[in-house]
Amino acid sequence: MIIGIGTDILDERRIKKIINKYDKKFIDRIYGKKEIQIAQNKLNYSENYLGKRFAAKEATWKALSSTRGEGLFFREIETLNDANGKPYLSFTGKTKDFIKKKEIQLKNKLRFDISLSDEKPYVIAFVIISLAPYV
Repeated sequence: MIIGIGTDILDERRIKKIINKYDKKFIDRIYGKKEIQIAQNKLNYSENYLGKRFAAKEATWKALSSTRGEGLFFREIETLNDANGKPYLSFTGKTKDFIKKKEIQLKNKLRFDISLSDEKPYVIAFVIISLAPYV
């Protein structure tokens, strides 16, 4: 059963402008620690990498919540990659607590599926939240 769907498209040049204007202040405010560590190794904060992660945060927020301020924080929503390169979402802090509360309400674990793509200068993220299958 699908609980939420979210998508976001972004012109990566927008991220480049924001980074040029606010530098590390923007990065530290929006991105999680692991994302920042990886970004530092990708051609000095690649706008493609950061743009995809920003779109992923927006898409996740849209899939999880209908209003801002419900316990979701962009820094606590990280898009990482497994050993094969497949993206996955990782949550920390109050955002993780928010998700746990949703799971308690639904009496089931949530499954987060994410797809990222780009056709420069655009990046897109698509998130589907569903009830996790019983194992």
